[in-house]
Amino acid sequence: MKTNNYMWKLDLLESKFNKSTPRFPHTKKLLIASNHNHKLLKKIPKSPEDAQVEIEKIKSDIFQKKYHSAYSKLAKEVEKKTIPVDDKEFVSKLITSKLIKIIQSACLNSKELKTNPPTYIGQHLREIVIDKSNECNPSSFYITFCQNDKAVNNFVANLWNNKNVKKILDEIEWSFRVVRGNLTRQEKDSRIKATGSKVDLKDNEDSDEGEEDDSEDEHKSLDLEDAYDKFAIYDKVDNGSGGEEQQPELDPNVNYNEVTDEEPSEEESSEDSSDDFFEDEPPKKKQKQSQDSGKSFNLPQLASGYFSGGSDDEEDDADNDKVVKEITTQRKNRRGQRARQKIWAKKYGKEAKHVKKNQEILASERERRQMEFEERQRKRELKAKLLAEKQQTGANSLPLGERKPTTSNTASTIPQSSSVSTNSVATEEKSIHPSWEAKRLEKEKLKNVKFQGKKVVFD
Repeated sequence: MKTNNYMWKLDLLESKFNKSTPRFPHTKKLLIASNHNHKLLKKIPKSPEDAQVEIEKIKSDIFQKKYHSAYSKLAKEVEKKTIPVDDKEFVSKLITSKLIKIIQSACLNSKELKTNPPTYIGQHLREIVIDKSNECNPSSFYITFCQNDKAVNNFVANLWNNKNVKKILDEIEWSFRVVRGNLTRQEKDSRIKATGSKVDLKDNEDSDEGEEDDSEDEHKSLDLEDAYDKFAIYDKVDNGSGGEEQQPELDPNVNYNEVTDEEPSEEESSEDSSDDFFEDEPPKKKQKQSQDSGKSFNLPQLASGYFSGGSDDEEDDADNDKVVKEITTQRKNRRGQRARQKIWAKKYGKEAKHVKKNQEILASERERRQMEFEERQRKRELKAKLLAEKQQTGANSLPLGERKPTTSNTASTIPQSSSVSTNSVATEEKSIHPSWEAKRLEKEKLKNVKFQGKKVVFD
């Protein structure tokens, strides 16, 4: 039985009897279609008790396969590293403790489940979860091996922080969440954000299946989406119970008697043979071929110059179209400059580039201001020095009229002052330009000219 079909059966039973959120998009269609298809009703347990027994069995088998696959992947990664401990059981305890920690975060999301884990988790694993003193328990493993040994602690930290190992751990945690079921919107959104694409549970199941059993790779996986597309009319119907169930809107152009009683094709029956749950009844005998099947037809492909009207180039053009790329490609959310600078400051401290750049800017600004201040101070000092040189000092700085004459030199000072004034006038007269002197004399002559005209008297 294929794991993917196994998961479809588990999802259908849990959605029907436990009212849990479906894992797959077409589970709800299949559940509603089961009320109209007698073949599906025969394969579903009738009583809730039988359904719970089958759910526990399927869930336990799937979880054990997932755990074994996860253990094998981590063991391959650990083998590539140099182990610093000589203990042979160290690797087993290391991987088991990490898987127990993932199980606690993915499946045991409540206090009650941590004290009493569900039964689909193996008895050995449940004992490790409950027993804190077990060396495979994450807390006990850390105390035993990592707390007092720095080399082992660094080895474990570097191993789980490795890029490839982190991807494997994310896939393991998501596979455990899928087995747990009843996925929340927050879990799906975080998965989409981490992978950058829509949640595809089918691909995840097929990848684990290939590692567990290589012989099953030769068979094709059952495509239930194509098999149950005929039940797409029930998309808008709520999953109710009894007579309260809402009737779907039917298409008048479709004969639903043929849809519900339609027998599968040979390809579908060969694919369904690998799973008892989706196994169909033996197909009816093929109808006789029409009499016109033997007639020959004129195919246009055989005519010369035929063109089908389409080519692969058109599809390539559509894929390379700018508008299509803008709609289909998801924009990468990049942090802003401030957020990135905060991260760099926490990571590098004073050695961060933006911190050094800010310090250089502040230092250059401080130096520029200091130079401007020194220049202003130099100009002030020069100006004060020039003013000091121009001003007279001592007795020469006092005005002439305010001098206090002494008693001994009173008589001598008065004639000296008069002589100084006469000398100054004489020097002024000597210093006048000849042209100015001629102009002054001309004005004086014009002032003394007598009137020489005749008076005219009008009668």
